Amino acid sequence: MDNFRLANAALAIDIYQKLNEKSKTENFIFSPLCISSTLALAFKGAKGNTATEIEKVLHFECVKDYDFGFQTLTSDINRISTSHSLKIVKRLYVDSSYNTTKEFINSTKKPYPSELEKMDIKSRAEEARNQINTSVKDLTAGNVENVLTDGLLNENTSMLLLGAACYKGCWLYKFKESETKECEFHITKTETKPVQMMQLDAPLGIRTVKEQNLMILDIPFTGKQMSMLIIMPKCFEDDSTGLKKLEKELTCDNYVNWTNPSLMANSKVKLSLPKFTISSNNNVKDILKTLGINDAFNEEVADFSGMSEEKGLSMSEAIYEAYLDIGEDGTEAADVIRERVLMTKTEFNVDHPFLFVLKHNKTQGILLFGRYTGQTDLS
Repeated sequence: MDNFRLANAALAIDIYQKLNEKSKTENFIFSPLCISSTLALAFKGAKGNTATEIEKVLHFECVKDYDFGFQTLTSDINRISTSHSLKIVKRLYVDSSYNTTKEFINSTKKPYPSELEKMDIKSRAEEARNQINTSVKDLTAGNVENVLTDGLLNENTSMLLLGAACYKGCWLYKFKESETKECEFHITKTETKPVQMMQLDAPLGIRTVKEQNLMILDIPFTGKQMSMLIIMPKCFEDDSTGLKKLEKELTCDNYVNWTNPSLMANSKVKLSLPKFTISSNNNVKDILKTLGINDAFNEEVADFSGMSEEKGLSMSEAIYEAYLDIGEDGTEAADVIRERVLMTKTEFNVDHPFLFVLKHNKTQGILLFGRYTGQTDLS
């Protein structure tokens, strides 16, 4: 599973950096799991150079059994979802005019049990769009509406990659609502904005990376199956409060090193964290192209003969939406938890731009990944 985890982390960093190129200042969020899983399903039906390009972008060259990796991760996430307000939708829609082979359909049932869906898109594009939007809205408890915009589907749409992920956070340790107060959040060195800042004293995993001037905090959600990582410049180093330097040094190797659970120290943390809600609708078609997937989007050369023997099948669009709501909700009162007398006490004040990762602790899989700058959301 290590190679599988590293491959998914590498794609997550690649996507992050491309979204960062799109805008240097806005908030944004995306679900690496949705993108990698649907792309892997398309890869399963690809042949020739089409397959080679997708494999490279997925970083699957050294991954022997990615199907088993997604099967294991999806199964675990589904169990977690029953007790959390976590909703993850992953779909690969193929127009019904293409006959998918029985071999391909049978090979997808275990690792991707609900992801492959045949639909009449070309001849009734608007009806198909409304049907997909309604389905996604229902599956995300109303948090993701109109994931597909007007006119996105048309008579040329043969394959659609789609994902939606949302979570209303419920922490292991509850923040006291009475202690939430308005504080200044530093958008830049000289500009601030008021935010509702939550307060918590609790034992949390924390790490300082002196070489990169970073602080990393691991805040568990209820049940401890998931947690949120805050990756933040320790102090201001540039006009973006250190964020530009952090993002420049954000590589897969650095991310894995920075967030290594074995290097996190368990400390009594005095935490100040903004309440925030963030959502982004990302069309990553152009991003995937710049990363190296070109043939798959070109119906003249796309080779998905492992999926259908008919010519002309190609990826048309890749649309993903993510939503996260962070507030005080939690299940345990931190002030009644017995801590070791000698536990180190550390202050962690999240009062300037930071990266956040919602991760699956068992596999370290990245479910949601984004940036909070205090600016408007990128959509």
